[in-house]
Amino acid sequence: MSDSTRSEGGAWGDVHVAAWAGTKRSLHLYSQMLGKIRLALSPAQPNWMSTALYLNARGITTGAIPWEDASIEATIDVFTSEIVVARSDGARSNVPLLPPRTVAGVYAALKSALDELGVACYISPVPQEVADTTPFDEDRTAPAYDAAAVVRWFQAATAIAGVFDAWRAHFFGRTGIQLWWGAFDLSLMLFNGHKVPPPADRGYLFKYDLDAELMNAGFYLGDETNPPLFYGYIYPQPEGAAALPIAPNGASWSTQLSEWVLPYDVVRTAADPAGELRAFLDALYGHCTGAAGWDREALSYLAPKPRRL
Repeated sequence: MSDSTRSEGGAWGDVHVAAWAGTKRSLHLYSQMLGKIRLALSPAQPNWMSTALYLNARGITTGAIPWEDASIEATIDVFTSEIVVARSDGARSNVPLLPPRTVAGVYAALKSALDELGVACYISPVPQEVADTTPFDEDRTAPAYDAAAVVRWFQAATAIAGVFDAWRAHFFGRTGIQLWWGAFDLSLMLFNGHKVPPPADRGYLFKYDLDAELMNAGFYLGDETNPPLFYGYIYPQPEGAAALPIAPNGASWSTQLSEWVLPYDVVRTAADPAGELRAFLDALYGHCTGAAGWDREALSYLAPKPRRL
């Protein structure tokens, strides 16, 4: 696949998993391998931020991870269909994803790539937050990797991340945009700086995740039968959240998820997709500073006017 490849549908294309289920499964599991590298090597940060992946101009990346006196980075390059592992002294090793390979084959090749670079790193073979927990090194499911479908997802995710990034510019507190490899959702998180007791009945992950007041808005791909959607929630959940108004038209409260949701198709087919998504974010944040009691003035940031320096 050449760098000139473009997906159909533009930035807000149709990414329903039903059309690329096998490929989505492969991409998700490859991203979990990268996430486990971050988990193994990165210094800990609150709310699991040290384990998240990110989007860059080529695909999905760990970002630079400290390694001895240097750093390493692993990236799924969606345009060349390979995993690139690079070291900060210029050394690099590549894992081709085409022709399609089994998950076990990619896992073995990624471990070899790390060994070639002298990076001792244990990548746990057990997938997380997925129904099929076949270990990576035993997963010989018929391989699938449709490069055009991956680029189509990447262009949609990049457009969404751009809206998230511009919208969060008004916020003075801690914030970030992450690709969470467990559920493979792209997330915008805002923290107002207040700690709260984590839920006692949600297990190990949430003990260190839900210990701060936060707003989380994200893009979730769904599955073969459930279409992609945007979600939003506030923790702790404001009293009467289900009855609070939400925008734009098409957004609603999901009793199943206990979150606000907005179908991706409502956004992508709108005359102004970015504007629809901003309306959803505005409504969520309105509930942060309303029902949840966040201090809007204290958390507002007015950026300096651009000037030539």
